[in-house]
Amino acid sequence: ILEPAALYRVMSWLMGTLMPPDGRALLFLAGTALAGTVMLLREMQALNLLALGEESALSLGLNVERVKRRLFFATALLTGAMVSVSGMIGFVGMIVPHIGRLLLGSDHRLLLPASWLLGGCFLMLSDALSRVLLAPSELPVGVITALIGGPIFVFLLSRPSNVLRG
Repeated sequence: ILEPAALYRVMSWLMGTLMPPDGRALLFLAGTALAGTVMLLREMQALNLLALGEESALSLGLNVERVKRRLFFATALLTGAMVSVSGMIGFVGMIVPHIGRLLLGSDHRLLLPASWLLGGCFLMLSDALSRVLLAPSELPVGVITALIGGPIFVFLLSRPSNVLRG
């Protein structure tokens, strides 16, 4: 049987939360985020080559399988660390980079940092809306990200030149 405080923390995590983690979790998150970010920054040029297609990237000298393994590891590290602290705020990582690509183009040297900035702005907007819409009550921020992100995701999937399909 869970205590009410523990149940509240579990429910907050399941719906997505921006509550600050405790000191140990924050150190873990900072270290993991730094490591994953450095890994991704080192692969920006490779991401641009992969955007041309695997065969083209291979013909240009890129070790495609090694780069894919590195990218998989870095993104899994970042995603796992962030979700372990903030919960299921899922649409941020799925929607924001595609919106960034629509606004800024496909160059990952610009798109990657812009996605981080846009993601932070999107979460700030979602958090503000979650606090204001039903004031003095507060909606979980994950509800707002899903309400905003869901229709955007459907829009991106329904486009004829679908950025999600390549």
